[in-house]
Amino acid sequence: MQDVGYRLFLLSRAHTLKGFEAANVGEDLIVLIEGDDAAVNRLIQTAKTEKPPSAEVSEVVVEGYDGEVMDVKEYREQLSLEQLAKIATVGVEIRDDIKTMLKKQDETLAEIRATRNELREEIRATRGEIKALREDLKQYMDRRFEKIEREIALIKQKIGLT
Repeated sequence: MQDVGYRLFLLSRAHTLKGFEAANVGEDLIVLIEGDDAAVNRLIQTAKTEKPPSAEVSEVVVEGYDGEVMDVKEYREQLSLEQLAKIATVGVEIRDDIKTMLKKQDETLAEIRATRNELREEIRATRGEIKALREDLKQYMDRRFEKIEREIALIKQKIGLT
């Protein structure tokens, strides 16, 4: 598994070594180290017993190596540049994602505003209709009450109550 900080993790514990290099090769991490026996053994033990939280280590294989190993400080600088390049790439991706999200947010806000304006217009129209219905109902009720009052007056007249 790559991009879990395993090279940085090991490098942070290699400060007493003379040489250190680490490279991802497929799913494996190949580490070359150079230094006195005690420092080398400490790093090997660390690799066998500790790991970053996201790393998956199935085994640690130790083999001899007779080639050149990069100086720890030189490797640290190289890895720092690699990490900065990754950060820059991710930063650009994040920036582009944010731009896309902001554009979508602006589109959503425009839709919300348009819907809000439509709802306001519908509410105004509905209020107008309600006022008109209330006026029609008031006129109807006024006519009904007048008719009922006339009929009551006629009934009272006929039975002699007036």
